[in-house]
Amino acid sequence: MSNTYLTLIPILFPILTGFALFSRPIFEDRHVYVGVMTFITAGVTFASAFITNEELIVLWRVTSTLSIAFRFDYPARAFACLVSFVWPLVTLYAFEYLRKRPPVDRFYCFFLATYGILIGVACAANLLTLYLFYELMTFMTLPLVMHSQQREAIRATISYLLYSLAGAALALGGFFFFQVYGVSMEFTPGGVLDMARITAEHNEGMLLTVTFLTLVGFGAKAGLVPLHAWLPTAHPVAPTPASAVLSGLITKAGVIAMFRVIYYVVGDDFLRGTWVQSAILCMAMLTIFTGSMMAYAEKHLKKRIAWSSVSQVSYVVFAMMLLNADGIRGAVLQIAAHAMAKSCLFLSAGVVIYFTLEGANYHYADQLRGVGKELPITMTCFALASVSLIGLPVTGGFVAKWYMASGALGLGSLGMIGIAVLMVSALLTAGYLLPIVTDAFFPGADYDYTRLVPLRLSWNMKIPLLLLSAGAVLTGLFGGYIMEFAGSKIISVLL
Repeated sequence: MSNTYLTLIPILFPILTGFALFSRPIFEDRHVYVGVMTFITAGVTFASAFITNEELIVLWRVTSTLSIAFRFDYPARAFACLVSFVWPLVTLYAFEYLRKRPPVDRFYCFFLATYGILIGVACAANLLTLYLFYELMTFMTLPLVMHSQQREAIRATISYLLYSLAGAALALGGFFFFQVYGVSMEFTPGGVLDMARITAEHNEGMLLTVTFLTLVGFGAKAGLVPLHAWLPTAHPVAPTPASAVLSGLITKAGVIAMFRVIYYVVGDDFLRGTWVQSAILCMAMLTIFTGSMMAYAEKHLKKRIAWSSVSQVSYVVFAMMLLNADGIRGAVLQIAAHAMAKSCLFLSAGVVIYFTLEGANYHYADQLRGVGKELPITMTCFALASVSLIGLPVTGGFVAKWYMASGALGLGSLGMIGIAVLMVSALLTAGYLLPIVTDAFFPGADYDYTRLVPLRLSWNMKIPLLLLSAGAVLTGLFGGYIMEFAGSKIISVLL
């Protein structure tokens, strides 16, 4: 088989093997099956990233100008490899976590399918393909949020669906306009708009408005204000493995969609210096501050981490809309560092809740005194992920924020406000994460050590925590290699 068609395997293979789980008589050991299918997908994804070129693969031609097509370009390779590092680790964790939370067949079915669809979002070669897989991802993740089928979960699922559909409706309007005013529907660095026609018809203002609404629509998945309320509602009720990928990876689907619109459909030159750039930057800053403040005030552990995601994902939106090289560098590193750190935080919270002791309420951040003595590895990983999100030196979060601040310096007063927001958000992040760590390891002289029951994690819970927390730190120490693999090549193509 040609190397070109390797691109289709990590997209179609997990979708097909996921839905094969509905054939109950065929598979006796679900964990072995799901694990093998997941690691095969990950292996093929990494192979595709390094073996294939950027050939266009048309899966289905809808009309003479519209097609379902994929391309493994540099942004697709970077994001697909990140997904394929995090997803198998979360799957390993899920094997233990879901033993107490059936039905597992349904969960693994949609979990595997979502993996393939997320790779499809990354590799989409045109706006039609991107929009199709973006919508499919919404419907594939609904059963993950609704897994417990409790009233709260159903209510959160409805909220998630409504916000996602509202955002998708805005994005669909943009699709129709870009089709009319684009010389091609295929993603092209620098954009596809027919500027001669737009100028002749004096439609610059209309296209700017359409672009703004499209970005806001795709921003719903990324938790961008005002379409953010689903995120702190859906994450806490979903099973912890679903929360980890929802926050760490699936929110990035919105970011990837915005990135494609900015740099591959409209073009950064069309947006630079316009009110759209300023408006999206302001919305991102508002989201960063709002998410940080709400996380600081929230006591429920998973809700606090979810509100943190509202804030941290908008760092990427802010960086992208700087429309310069340092902004892209910051966005690439923030995507990688946040995906690993936030997945680690949710998985750590899941372990703490999973091992809830009699008389303890580990669902709340202010009731975790001494838990570091009972789960030292878990809380050490939690601490490492926390310092990355805060942005302490040598971590991935620090290097990403450094690039963002450097990129913001060229934007005048708006850029200076952005730097101030980043600094305030970092202080708030320290305020809502570090007390959890200090209380966990240093419960105070009045702590009753007689109730201490050290707990041992299974290897398939321990390994994901160790690798993800290490990754959150190492993305800073080896940020140069990440830039060489992805950032610099993306920048050379776009700017």
